[in-house]
Amino acid sequence: MIELQAFTTYFKRCTEDEQATIVNGLIKLMQQNVTTQLMSSTVSEKNQVSCPHCHSHSIQANGKVKGVQRFKCKDCAKYFSETTGTPLAWLKKKGKWIKYLHCMLMGISLRECASETGIALQTSFDWRHKVLSAFKTVSAETFTGILESDDIFFLHSEKGNKSLDRPGRKRGAKAKKAGIHDEHVAVIVSTDRQGNKDIKIATHGRISKADLEKVFEDKIQPETTICTDSHRSYTAFAKSKSLKHQKIKANKGQYVKDKVFHVQNVNNTVKRLRDWIRSFNGVSTKYLQNYLNWFMVLEKLKESTAKISMLVGFAMSTNQAWFDYKNIAINHILFRT
Repeated sequence: MIELQAFTTYFKRCTEDEQATIVNGLIKLMQQNVTTQLMSSTVSEKNQVSCPHCHSHSIQANGKVKGVQRFKCKDCAKYFSETTGTPLAWLKKKGKWIKYLHCMLMGISLRECASETGIALQTSFDWRHKVLSAFKTVSAETFTGILESDDIFFLHSEKGNKSLDRPGRKRGAKAKKAGIHDEHVAVIVSTDRQGNKDIKIATHGRISKADLEKVFEDKIQPETTICTDSHRSYTAFAKSKSLKHQKIKANKGQYVKDKVFHVQNVNNTVKRLRDWIRSFNGVSTKYLQNYLNWFMVLEKLKESTAKISMLVGFAMSTNQAWFDYKNIAINHILFRT
């Protein structure tokens, strides 16, 4: 795998004892009382513990099972625990979880993770995506100052589908038609000068103003200046939001305007992202957003001195991870229609 995952590179350089300390620390943090953290006075109201079934905050404690706090929702009357919906929920073969996390942090393949850990390939796949589904909260909540944005495209992939209604596409094959069309998945990559990043799947084919509105929602502050290429959808979006828009025309040899405005940061991120995705030898489109979130987590980790704490924070910051993972296929069908 191309050495672009700064955390993986950092982990590989550690001694065996240091790696064991990191993994054990990760396990310990993941087993801590998540509810206590969520309900502390240092977090905002929106992050308080809620029912993973109906999202209500009207809950009551209902004892503990094997040291795990249980709750009952007063609105939907369903029971849940502090780990429900997180990567630790319903986790079997916990003795192998430590070994699996070590393999995952090493950046090795699913099949190698399964072989090293002694679990089935499907279990390896499920465990990876239980963690990755929790990373959706890593996206930037807001952008300020100068925002650079660009769209990139990946071929639609149904890797792993055993019931294709078309001949399978060989690795490295190209689209049937030239240009950008519905065989391509459009991904919007954005970063501001403070390092806030957002990487989102937007649509199939070329992006539109509506796609940009959906991706950015209310994340861009009114005083923000957008730097992009001359794509007309960005122009229309900036105009509709009354945002300052700087168009960088690289095809005409223009790379920097007024010594301040450029898209070099986002272009650098795009290059690293392409190489990183390529290292997986293809990613199914329905799981692509999970991998984009993983990339953003690794981007944040490489700048942090508290890498493990941050990793756990991302993985445990939502109690919807398992539900999101189980609904991936349904959401993918809706996205295609």
